Amino acid sequence: NTRLRKELLKQKQRLKEIDAEIVQIGKRMDELLEYLNSHGALEEYVALTKQLSALRNELNRIHEYQQILKAYRDTKLDIKASMIEQDKATDLYLEENNVYLDTLRTKFWEYAKRFYPKKKSGLVIRNNSGENTLRYSLEARIEDDSSDGVNEVRMFCFDWLLLNCQVSKIKFIAHDSRMFANMDPRQRETLFRIVNECCQNTDFQYICSINEDALLSFQSMMGEEEYKNIIQDNIIMELNDDDPSSKLLGVQIDIDLEDKGKSSEDMK
Repeated sequence: NTRLRKELLKQKQRLKEIDAEIVQIGKRMDELLEYLNSHGALEEYVALTKQLSALRNELNRIHEYQQILKAYRDTKLDIKASMIEQDKATDLYLEENNVYLDTLRTKFWEYAKRFYPKKKSGLVIRNNSGENTLRYSLEARIEDDSSDGVNEVRMFCFDWLLLNCQVSKIKFIAHDSRMFANMDPRQRETLFRIVNECCQNTDFQYICSINEDALLSFQSMMGEEEYKNIIQDNIIMELNDDDPSSKLLGVQIDIDLEDKGKSSEDMK
């Protein structure tokens, strides 16, 4: 007990000495801070502290950006690897189904030759590799199809091919009168002959709206009975523009088909 009491007194004395040192150092610290404050050093310190904090925040954002950039690069590599695999699978599919694809090409060629026996035509189906959203490059061509009339024939041949592929339950196609607007009368006659031949042997249906002058343009190219069977007997509805009720839907509809931003203001 005596030894412990002596040790306790000794430690208490040491504690008083430390407290006195703390008080003294505190006073000295206050004096130094007051000196710094009077000379503007504390304001500079605060400014530097804020700048340091801002730099640390910017550093954190840079680290986050680097992580995002790395994730983006990894994703990009994964996508490229996936596209390479899809390219391989597509090449394999085209090779395995070459006979079927040749049949499609032949059908399109036969349709086109009915219209233009002397023009080159064909259906090109390729693997559309590279960075794009289209898996296949599909191109239906007829020589000189940059002209409106040939282009309309090209569209019909491709649409008719889709119908005859029978890849869906849809058993009909429909065309607007714009399909026949620039066709030569000979091509109009050929079109309806193809349609008639096919629909006679299948349960397909062809629906179109066509102007009267376009129908009359090839009447002389058919026999009277033939024109009656193919054209006149298949007219389901006659439309005219004398009144909205005589139109297809029974109302007036003004559709901007070419997206020219037409305005109906100030129209009488």
